[in-house]
Amino acid sequence: MATHDAVLKPGSPVRPGRRLLERVEREEGVRARAERRATLLGRVLFAAVFFLGWELSSGRLVEQFFVSKPSAIASSLWAMLTKESLLYHLQFTIIEATAGYLVGAASGLILGFALARVEVVYRIIEPFLVAFYGIPRIALAPLFILWFGIGITSKIAVAAVMVFFIVFINTIAGVRAAPPQLLQVARVMGASEWDLIRKVIFPAATPFIIAALQITVPQAMIGAIVGEFISSNRGVGHLISRAAGWLDTPGLFAGIFALLVVVLLMNLGINLLGGYLMRWNPKASSLRDVP
Repeated sequence: MATHDAVLKPGSPVRPGRRLLERVEREEGVRARAERRATLLGRVLFAAVFFLGWELSSGRLVEQFFVSKPSAIASSLWAMLTKESLLYHLQFTIIEATAGYLVGAASGLILGFALARVEVVYRIIEPFLVAFYGIPRIALAPLFILWFGIGITSKIAVAAVMVFFIVFINTIAGVRAAPPQLLQVARVMGASEWDLIRKVIFPAATPFIIAALQITVPQAMIGAIVGEFISSNRGVGHLISRAAGWLDTPGLFAGIFALLVVVLLMNLGINLLGGYLMRWNPKASSLRDVP
């Protein structure tokens, strides 16, 4: 049977099925853009209502000393930016959180992949991992300060520990979630260990890893701030601790708001990375479009 009619030649009319598919794709694109605009508008409205309600209720329904008000916080934030070198302190906190995040995430990924692929070792250390995971990581901050001193290294260590265990455990769960049937078929077809990791295990583990990377962004910031609370003369944690000691509620909230902005930007970066790594999954890849 001739098959030349199965291929669209230049200048040949587009088949109805293909036109229908293109129309559906266009409609889905329009719908997705409309949903993103609606989501962005909803976020803006929610923030506006929240801050307006806060401004009006402060001093009326709630004592202003305890919750301050957005206008006072904005004034304090501007003063910190122009007179108190907020950016100077913020750079140390960002360096501590980012370095701790990278060290903890990389260590968790590497060790998670390694241990999950060696069944005997995994069975031996699993109960110890569970026990150690139950220890509040913040409780280790004084120990790290004792080991590494009051400099930036101890804050990086606290942030790294906050990140490590979540990424480590999620990586192990993701690697072990790889379908055994696919692994067996790949081995029968002559796939090497690297081929198994790249083509079967990593795609199966990616959702677990991305979820862990998203969850641990604020954890890294918490670790850095806790280290600064305990012992530091610089960083946003130091500014917040000083404001609390001076009973400066607007200054305290201004420091918290600065950290909130940084965490949102870091989380946006992780969402973009997750959307790129999971571009084969339409739902997951939509993370790249989150405004």
